[in-house]
Amino acid sequence: MPRLQAVSIAVVLLLMGACGEQQQVTAPVRGSIFSAQTGKPISLPTVSLIVTVSDADGTGAAYNIQSDGHGVYTNGTQNVQAILDQSGTFAFNTNTFTNRAAIRWVKYTFNNPVDPSNSYRPSPSNSKNYHFSTGPSAFSTFTPLQNLGINGNPTTEWIYMGNGLSSSTADWRVSFHKGQEDTGDSQTAYAFVTRTSVSPAGWTITPVGSCSPNSIVASLRSGDGTVLYGYYNIPFFFTLRAK
Repeated sequence: MPRLQAVSIAVVLLLMGACGEQQQVTAPVRGSIFSAQTGKPISLPTVSLIVTVSDADGTGAAYNIQSDGHGVYTNGTQNVQAILDQSGTFAFNTNTFTNRAAIRWVKYTFNNPVDPSNSYRPSPSNSKNYHFSTGPSAFSTFTPLQNLGINGNPTTEWIYMGNGLSSSTADWRVSFHKGQEDTGDSQTAYAFVTRTSVSPAGWTITPVGSCSPNSIVASLRSGDGTVLYGYYNIPFFFTLRAK
């Protein structure tokens, strides 16, 4: 076996061991979930959410995705969408009306690129929608978020998160292990989900965890994905609570 191939396999096995049983490389569940008994798609109940976007961690260090300073984001209020959908993924949009100025937004900071010489900084508009979505990585098993921590399922998992932001003239995508970044040697972090309570139902999402060698790192690309502007340290912490 070539030396480079052997080294690559050793690195993958090391990462798999560090992350425990979730590190099985298997085909993820995508789209609909199917019943083992009937083979037919199962639609999970949609969960309406209240989302808290934390501005700083417990030590006071600022996150690089922060709130707009106007409190929690509640599904169905102020044009916000925040749900766990029928496929078990998280969908969060700060403005669901494309033809109206936003009432709510979030604040990104791109002042900490992985490459210190990278001077590119996007300039999204707070009048536009900020979009967040999650889904299964090709490098982990997937449990719908509604089912984490119940019926013998694990309480944590690592998934992708893809974010969208825009101005009147440009669009960008921020990716944590999504799409082009969902590779075995990705330079980006996973989104790490923890089920914190069952009743009332609660979860947290952060790009920090043992399964992310490149903790808190995300890529920044053009909206169509063709231009890579670089990799940035973007710590964040979202708290999800069933409405």
